[in-house]
Amino acid sequence: MDTSTSKFWTKLKEAAVLFFIQIFTYTVFCVNFRAVAQGQYNLTAATDFVLATTSFFVIRKIAHGQDHIHQWAGYALGGVAGSYLGIWISLTYFG
Repeated sequence: MDTSTSKFWTKLKEAAVLFFIQIFTYTVFCVNFRAVAQGQYNLTAATDFVLATTSFFVIRKIAHGQDHIHQWAGYALGGVAGSYLGIWISLTYFG
C-alpha cells in the first residue's frame, strides 16, 4: 500500500472515530437535557458523569493529534447526527 492510500485510510479512521464519539455524546446530551427538564435527578447525574468522562477522553485525543479538516468534519458532523438521534431517543422514551 502506498503512503497516500495509507494516509487516506488513517484520516478516514480518525474522522470516523470522532464522528461516532460525537454521535454518542450528543445523544447523551439530548437525554441529559430531557432528564434535567423532567427533574430526573439520577438520570441527570448518570448522563453528566458519562458526558464528563467522554469529554475528558475527546480532549486528550484531540490534544495529542494534529489539526486537520477531516478531524473537524468528523467531529462536527457527528454532533449533528447525534443531536438528531438524541432528540428521537428522548422523545420516544421520555415523552
